Amino acid sequence: MSKRREINAFNISFLDLISGALGAVIILYVAVPKSKGDGEDALRELIAEQTQKVQILERENNQLKRSQQFLEKENSELKASKLEKKKNSEGGGNDLDVGFRFQGRNIVFAIDTSRSMLKEDRIGQVKAGLKMLITSMPKSFKVDVVIFPMGERAPYKTLWGKIESVSKFKKREIFDFLYDIKPHGATPTRDVLSHILTNYSQISDIVLLTDGEPSLHNSPVKDNIHDLLTYVHQVNINKVQINAIGVGGEVLKDKTSNPYQFLKLIAEQNSGFFVGF
Repeated sequence: MSKRREINAFNISFLDLISGALGAVIILYVAVPKSKGDGEDALRELIAEQTQKVQILERENNQLKRSQQFLEKENSELKASKLEKKKNSEGGGNDLDVGFRFQGRNIVFAIDTSRSMLKEDRIGQVKAGLKMLITSMPKSFKVDVVIFPMGERAPYKTLWGKIESVSKFKKREIFDFLYDIKPHGATPTRDVLSHILTNYSQISDIVLLTDGEPSLHNSPVKDNIHDLLTYVHQVNINKVQINAIGVGGEVLKDKTSNPYQFLKLIAEQNSGFFVGF
């Protein structure tokens, strides 16, 4: 604001100077006798001198105007940047440094712990990636972690059974939970999604991390992905954003395969993102 006041003040002074200079020229023109050549020469010199001063002042004024426009533009960009940061720190549509865009800040991570996650150390990649993501989250995020299956005993296991703020202490609990994961069994995706969608009423997002095609619990029988997609659509009455992360080269190698199509479609149909690594 101070910059603008300075520029306006200069504009007023500039007009005063021009008016004063022209007034002096007119007075001299009237006062100096026209018959005297030396008087006319002096008047011409004075006019030339005043004209030069006016031109200099015009250039300076134009430079100040350009500076004012530049400062106003910078100020607008700064305000827009602050508004964006405030939006990201308060509400949904939150961008983290890792590049994932969530619908809100209440998230459940569903981690595939089937036997195939031992290949290529896929479970190790998931643990490392999730640790990095959780570390970057501020306390305003609330999360829970669910693994599927819990070996042969159950189709899934929750960390807390509810979402908790990711305080420093809670982050340590998440890391300890991840450390104890030991892949075993099939891929009961239907069971884990059903549990999350019917028991976490306040969540905004689910992040599904898996390397394979959904199957029945403790069975090699594959689930029907189209029937599963229809079921998820019916159960997801709160419009939770479901995001899919495909793990392992086999998922991404064949884009016509059931694992790839399932992850792609479940993300598309539930307004989520789908990435692979």
